[in-house]
Amino acid sequence: GLALKPVPLKFVKEVKDIVLQEAESIGSSAIFECQISPSTAITSWMKDGSNLRESPKHKFTSDGKDRKLHIIDVQLSDTGEYTCVDKSTAELIITELLAGLTVKAGTKIELPATVKGKPEPKITWTKADLLLKADDRIKIESKPGQSTVTIIGNCVHADAGHYTVTLENKLGSTTGTVNVKVIGK
Repeated sequence: GLALKPVPLKFVKEVKDIVLQEAESIGSSAIFECQISPSTAITSWMKDGSNLRESPKHKFTSDGKDRKLHIIDVQLSDTGEYTCVDKSTAELIITELLAGLTVKAGTKIELPATVKGKPEPKITWTKADLLLKADDRIKIESKPGQSTVTIIGNCVHADAGHYTVTLENKLGSTTGTVNVKVIGK
């Protein structure tokens, strides 16, 4: 099988500690910032292990790779540990795909692919860079977690070649290829 793993969140710049002197800091604001990659990752902020929600007290900003948490009107109760966490858990994985298939001319070709994607990916199949479309001979069935191309009976030598399945979501795209050989008359 071919496994393409999700891109884990990489911190380009970690969240730095902020130390405020009590006398001068009550009522002021504090900003925690970090930089992450990929910049498309969805993040959230936690305080002492609990999710923070955006409110007049906590403002979140995200600009490309930069993520900032603004704490407005700092009070003693704001003391704690703040972390920026990856919320995207976006993934795109082809877990199972035939490496190759050899069939006799005149029989059917069946190419199953087991896929995982969050958010649900768009799945397309191509052969020699041409998009495969369902017709009288070709059946394409895609449901969550699975996509199968079937060439119904009577396959011919022209059906041989490389078939590629492509998964696309906001994480990007990933592909897997099956090489099909047709033998016999």
